[in-house]
Amino acid sequence: MKLKLLPIMLLLVTSASFAQDVSDIYQPDVRRAGLKQTESLDVRRAMVGIGAVYQSQDNLQSRLGINLNLRWLAGERWYVLGEYQYAPFNEDEVSDGTEVLLQANETASVLAAGAGYVVMQGSASFNGRRTFPWQLAAEGFVGEQFTGDTSGRYTGIGFSWQIIEQDYWVAMGWRVYQSDDERLNGLDVNSGAQWGVSFGSWF
Repeated sequence: MKLKLLPIMLLLVTSASFAQDVSDIYQPDVRRAGLKQTESLDVRRAMVGIGAVYQSQDNLQSRLGINLNLRWLAGERWYVLGEYQYAPFNEDEVSDGTEVLLQANETASVLAAGAGYVVMQGSASFNGRRTFPWQLAAEGFVGEQFTGDTSGRYTGIGFSWQIIEQDYWVAMGWRVYQSDDERLNGLDVNSGAQWGVSFGSWF
């Protein structure tokens, strides 16, 4: 009887040993996609830039100005923005025959804030080897325009096409605008259109 139980015991011992060996060998390593620590992810929230604008003022000569702008990302498609513009306003003196209404070589400064909403996104390639993401956004502005010794509320609406690189960006924009400055409104030179190009970086 003991001789009959011996093969069975040997089989059980061998099976247990084999099972132990298999469990020791099979030790899966759990892998996770992404970074080990969220602190190592470089998140950039803002874009700052400088550019040139070409303004076509109603009933006045066109002029070239400068633009400083800041965009803060408020969501996946929304961003808030602020900007400062400086440009010559007119060359010649304007009068009504008895009083000078617009001095020669006055300048216009605009300080405005607004918001943008991305309506389209895509990618572009200039050499067929590397692509750059781009986005088209609608933008609105509200602020103040200071022209000579007077000022008025500035409002504008337009579009901005932005090409984005890892560290830098370039944007081309177009807008229509107007000011409720009473002096400019009386001369019918309180509105116009502009287009411009801006360059900047992320931070």
